[in-house]
Amino acid sequence: MKPTLRRAAGPLLAVVLALLLWPAPALAHGGAKITVNHDGRGSVWVNVTYEDGHPAEGFVDATLTAKEADGTAVAPAKMVQSSAPGTLVYMSTLPAGKWAVTVEFGPPIARTCNAAFDVGTANNTQQSNCDAPTPLAASGNAAAGNAADDGGNGSAWLLIAIAVVGGIVCVGLALALRRRRREAEREAARKPKAKAKATAKR
Repeated sequence: MKPTLRRAAGPLLAVVLALLLWPAPALAHGGAKITVNHDGRGSVWVNVTYEDGHPAEGFVDATLTAKEADGTAVAPAKMVQSSAPGTLVYMSTLPAGKWAVTVEFGPPIARTCNAAFDVGTANNTQQSNCDAPTPLAASGNAAAGNAADDGGNGSAWLLIAIAVVGGIVCVGLALALRRRRREAEREAARKPKAKAKATAKR
């Protein structure tokens, strides 16, 4: 392998390996275990813990929607990270009634969790677990299908990124080889002239 190619191969391999081995946080910890909680009086919060026991760290994108049995619905609301790691809080409260609550998580979790809560005045904590390691597309749930699509899009973007990086490196190699070839040709053209001058002096 020529020195130019050898020097470029190292960085290219490092970039490709970094892209291939860059795991999403949920995947790195073995998937997310989610619990949707309700205190019986309208407050809703979510606990996100990875299967290895570590709470989710950093930003977790989650949106809560809820619909009451009579058709009343609350506007979608972003859940807010509390001071406790892996705990997201609905910043409002649900009115009294029977509510179907949906929490949709963005990447890297990319999952939708559903829960049914009876809201009244009693301090009656209720929980609903959502521990499937991947969205269950076979369930027919549209949101689960969307989550699977998000995962496919992520893989597609990864392949595109690898292709772009590889293309840039190939162009750089081609330019470097072309420049070396021109330098070699100029050097070869100078040698006969130098030789001719030396012969003339003799």
